[in-house]
Amino acid sequence: MRVVLTALVACAACAGDDGMQTPVDPADVDGDGILNEADLCPNRRDPVQHDDDGDGVGDVCDNCPATPNPDQRDLTEVNAELQQFPDGVGDACDRRPTLSDDTIARFFPFADPAEQSAFTGSGWTIGSDRASGTNARWVVKKTEIGDGLTLQAKISKLAWTGTEGAVTVAVNGNGVTGGFTCSIVHALGADQLVLTELGAGTTSTTVAPFAANARVVLTVTRIYSQLETGKAACFLSIDGAAEKRIDLVTADDNPIGIYAFATEMAEVDVEAATVMTTPFACDTPFTGGPLACP
Repeated sequence: MRVVLTALVACAACAGDDGMQTPVDPADVDGDGILNEADLCPNRRDPVQHDDDGDGVGDVCDNCPATPNPDQRDLTEVNAELQQFPDGVGDACDRRPTLSDDTIARFFPFADPAEQSAFTGSGWTIGSDRASGTNARWVVKKTEIGDGLTLQAKISKLAWTGTEGAVTVAVNGNGVTGGFTCSIVHALGADQLVLTELGAGTTSTTVAPFAANARVVLTVTRIYSQLETGKAACFLSIDGAAEKRIDLVTADDNPIGIYAFATEMAEVDVEAATVMTTPFACDTPFTGGPLACP
């Protein structure tokens, strides 16, 4: 009992800038200057209080920061056949709901121009809580670790500026010399959703015309397998409708953890970008079942 009491006393204080122990304010337990009752992340320091999806949970503690889920439900792994632990990715945005250990590796709300420092490239500008560009490309500087990688862009404006154009999210490469690209491609007035393994295969499907101010969510995911082949998938949702999906079986077995997004001949506003990683490979990439890739 003495050990427990000692631990509780130690946790009741935190170090200030001068190294001295400062008592925790019970009304502001994370010490960020926002009282608990008004704090969007009451147990995690968050003085900015940005809430990209408007669900009442701040970005820094939201398990689906770009998808409204005020209940923060994360139970699909627990209820799956193998009864695993929750992985910290909420049910509302989990790409592998029956497998644990997926991670939201990075989230870019594009609320601060300093977020640009995470990328190389040009053409995007951050302002008014979004990244905007017409002919622009960003490639991330930091490599993510894992056997799978997902990049999702939440787009609030997509207006074509000519008869041809594209908006693209890419993983496992820069989307130019390598990697997997998921693109909305505009040509001669017709739009297609196109998934490509650069230097290898491609697949596509037609996309119905949509308004420039439609709410578009474009996602690419690449999951590797303990087998020699893996799977890439491309997802598109417009104005909250059911996702359109295309898949590509690939032989590439070298995850490098780089991702990018770009726009060509299109005025695009990206409200947020979410990066998810998969730390271990899938066993059954195509046959379904509890260990299936997405």
